[in-house]
Amino acid sequence: MTGEFTTLSENVQMYLVAIARLRDNDHFVPLSALAEEFSISASSVNEMCRKLEKQGYLIYQPYKGVVLTQQGEEKANYILRRHRLWEVFLVEKLGFKYEAAHEAACHLEHATTNNLANSLDAFLENPVVNPRGEPIPPGQEDFEPVKGFALSTLSPGQELQVLSIEEDDLSVKEYLLELGINPGNTILLQAATAENSLIRVNGQQVVLAKSLADTIYVLQEGL
Repeated sequence: MTGEFTTLSENVQMYLVAIARLRDNDHFVPLSALAEEFSISASSVNEMCRKLEKQGYLIYQPYKGVVLTQQGEEKANYILRRHRLWEVFLVEKLGFKYEAAHEAACHLEHATTNNLANSLDAFLENPVVNPRGEPIPPGQEDFEPVKGFALSTLSPGQELQVLSIEEDDLSVKEYLLELGINPGNTILLQAATAENSLIRVNGQQVVLAKSLADTIYVLQEGL
């Protein structure tokens, strides 16, 4: 992923990271929030988000906003890790105020190689949050991607972490995201038949047809 990420323009990187920062519980980020973040017109944000959707980095829904796909999430985390590691270094080791550290990290993040990021992480003794308590994504860019298991293939009674949603229909994918079935979230598989799966997510029970459960890939907790 590293080589692929570095081919992205700085502008694209900034959009993906801004969406990751502005989202609230993985809900859609309004385009107005992005326009305010970048101090540009809503039409410019709209145009860029449509391009990023075609490239597979986000899902765009008119009147709702945008949410990152797994591909977009990986790329946002790539740069967020570097940014927040630099914030820790500048604040803890050089005595910067957070605002100044944040501004400097915005420049340093784009020029930070894997080796430098990993060395910085080790030097700082593997911090898990930046000075504001925001999580630092782990360095996973050199690992083989994990496919996980289709939800429809597993037995009931397990807590599972959603890994990805392999669904091409954007309206269906949006429906799953609104239910809270999004990468990183934990669900409980309560019952399963040949036709349906019963899960509990965000405190509510949801029945999924096998065709939907086939598209949801999960990791078994503790693996």
